[in-house]
Order: sequence, then structure tokens, then C-alpha cells
Amino acid sequence: MRQLAMRQFRRIRELDLEVAPGFNVLVGANAQGKTTVLEGIALLGTTQVLRGRRDADAITSDCDEASVRGTLAESGTTLAMDLLRGARKRASLNGLGLPRPSDLLGRFPVTTVTTEDLRLVRGEPSDRRLFLDLELSALSSAYLRDFGQYKRALEQRNALLRRAREFFVPDEAFEPWEAMMAKAAETIREWRAEYVVSLEKAAQPVQMGMGQGESLNLQYEANDDARTETDFLRAWSSSRGLDLQRGGTSVGPHRDDWAIVVDGRDARYYGSQGQQRTAVIGIKIASLAVAAERLGFTPMLLLDDMLSDLDETRRARLVSVVRERAAQAMLTCTESALAGPELLRSAAVFSVHDGRVTAL
Repeated sequence: MRQLAMRQFRRIRELDLEVAPGFNVLVGANAQGKTTVLEGIALLGTTQVLRGRRDADAITSDCDEASVRGTLAESGTTLAMDLLRGARKRASLNGLGLPRPSDLLGRFPVTTVTTEDLRLVRGEPSDRRLFLDLELSALSSAYLRDFGQYKRALEQRNALLRRAREFFVPDEAFEPWEAMMAKAAETIREWRAEYVVSLEKAAQPVQMGMGQGESLNLQYEANDDARTETDFLRAWSSSRGLDLQRGGTSVGPHRDDWAIVVDGRDARYYGSQGQQRTAVIGIKIASLAVAAERLGFTPMLLLDDMLSDLDETRRARLVSVVRERAAQAMLTCTESALAGPELLRSAAVFSVHDGRVTAL
């Protein structure tokens, strides 16, 4: 990214920032707007706000809309996202509106590492699935297409299940939606399982370098035994009675999970806070390597306030890994010294105070 413009986005009223091609360090006390800058960049890459569940939460409290625009360094392409209260967000490319916000996915891949990412270990299966779906959607338009098809058909099947609790719905009404789901389900599960294998391979050396010699293994956990389109059709046909009682579809890739295992123990239950944090950082950094291999370039890395909670040894190792593996990065910290003298010598450093960003 070469330029970033933000208007009325959280506590930042107005920002026009020249982003350095290498490393950028945002320094400031808590609640001054550092994370907001990263969140604006991430919004263009992932179409998701990092904090809160509603897009409207990111609009400055006394305003009705917010906007984020970024110009890419290599192509000069401008990506934009507008958030509006009471309406769906709008995405545009070089000033031309796009049909869906998701049409921005893949145009500016980013990898974010925040304290919220500890949900990868501690959170629900939906948090871990979301990570896989966002990463794969940014890497493959085919995955994004199949995932969107599956999601839309799943919503229709669930709507029929809810309706069937009050009115008679024949089996034939379910079959078209299940057929649409089955075509996508097979490829979704294959893509995810293969990506987890690639991620494990890339994450293991990062984990060894950042941790205390711990091993790291990732295991995809399918919700059922279905593998082929025929398997899925059979599973949904046989589970309709149970699904009717539950009011939702009980089997399929939308119920899958994946485990993060540190030194042979599931980090969800047995990992220390330091092990969990290091594992998450290792996985996120590894996703840079996987993306670089598949895209031919390295996504931008956004590292939010991950240095202050690490001891000096782990912090130095993290900075070393970031310098080695990231091409363009932006990281935040409360004190510039946390970034280390070697990184600071080659970085553009900015002060953030009360929603204003100033180059130092």
C-alpha cells in the first residue's frame, strides 16, 4: 500500500497517510487510534471490521458514514469501503462501485495479528473456520465462489427446516438446495484440509524460532465422514429428522473445526498463555509464507500491540521473524523501544495521539 485515507472511522476524523514500502511503526498510548489505522487497512483486505460485530460500530459516534480508501503501491489501484448507518457497506474499485463488498477479497491480501486472534486457540470453532475461510477466499476466487454458494444454499435449507416445524414440507423441497450444497461442500473441505497441512509446514519453523523449542501441529477435524458429493447428499437426507428437531443443519463443513497442538497437547485446554500467544503469532506469520507461495508476492502484515505482552526474549524473536518474513508491515506499540533498534533504523515511525497521526 502506498497511501491510506480515512474519514470518520472510529476516533479518526480525517487521515491522509503516506505508507512506507517497508516497515511502519505507530507509537502512542492506548486508546489514541493506533489500532484504528490498522483496522482501516484490514477492512480493505478482508472486508471485515476487526472489533465489534457490526460495521456501524466503526463509524464515528456522531456521524452517519465512514470511509476508508487505499492506493496500492505496484498497480496504483484504489480500493475503497464506505460504511453507512442503517445500510449495507459499499465497496468500490478505482471509483467504480462493486456489486458486493466481498468482491474486494483477493485484491489486497493482508495478514493481521492482534490480541483478538487468541480466539484461534481459545475461541469457538466458528472463529477458527472464519480464519480459514478469509485466508482461502483471499487466495482463490474458486474457493470464494464455492463458499458463497454453500452458504446461500445452507441458509435456504435451514429456512426450510424452520418452516417444517410448523408446516408440512416435502423432501423434494430440500433436494435442490442439498444438491447445490453438496457440489461445494466437497471442494470446501478439501481446500481447508490442504491449507491446514500447508500452514502447519510453514508454521513449524516459525514456532521453533519464536518459542522455547516447542513443536506445533495443526489438525483439521471434519464434523462427519462425508468426503464426496454423494456422501454429503446421503448424510443430509438421513439427518433431516434430527435437523428438523434442532432447527438447523447438523452435518457439513460449516460444523468443522481444526486443532492447534503444542508439544503434543491441545493448546485450547493445556497451553500456557505464552504458548497460546506464540502459536497464534506463528500461524499468522506462516500464513504470509503460504500466501506468498501461491500469489507470488507477500501480503501486508499488520501487527497490533503484540510486543508489550511478550517477555524480552520472545519479543526479540518475534521482531526478528517479522523482519525476515514480511515485505511491507505496519505494527503498533506503546513505546518505540519495544520494536528494537534494528527495526527502528529501517522503519518509518509515526506518533499517534487523539486520532491524529504524525510522522517522526
